[in-house]
Amino acid sequence: MSEKQPAPSTINYVYKIVTASSVNPRYTFPRPIPASHVFALSELEANDGFIHLSTAGQLSGTLNRFFKDDPQVVLLKCDYKRLSGWKVVKWEPASNGANFPHLYAQLEGENVESFKDLVKGQGETSWDAALQRARQEGWLQD
Repeated sequence: MSEKQPAPSTINYVYKIVTASSVNPRYTFPRPIPASHVFALSELEANDGFIHLSTAGQLSGTLNRFFKDDPQVVLLKCDYKRLSGWKVVKWEPASNGANFPHLYAQLEGENVESFKDLVKGQGETSWDAALQRARQEGWLQD
């Protein structure tokens, strides 16, 4: 799997992938998102001690590896400079050798600029087309 190697200084947004509430109600969150809302950690994140984030260029690999069987997810869009100005975000290597942003703090609603329900179209087996649609709409940005 080849992920883009981002330079943190060139990143404007990072994204948190959340399991859709239709897949697991544990990840339901209020809409609109109150500033004080704290997003639930996945079991992996609770074990790792940080929240896994991805850049726009890394989303395809992350989604197709860890969420390949899900028909829908929610992407939380966070302003990287604002988030890293208030919280500890470290760029650390993943199992594929690429550096990913890891948030060593809680993620609250005030850190989320916007969110998008990402849905695979009929017959789509990967997330690539859904991501391309989000990019064409102008929502998914680097």
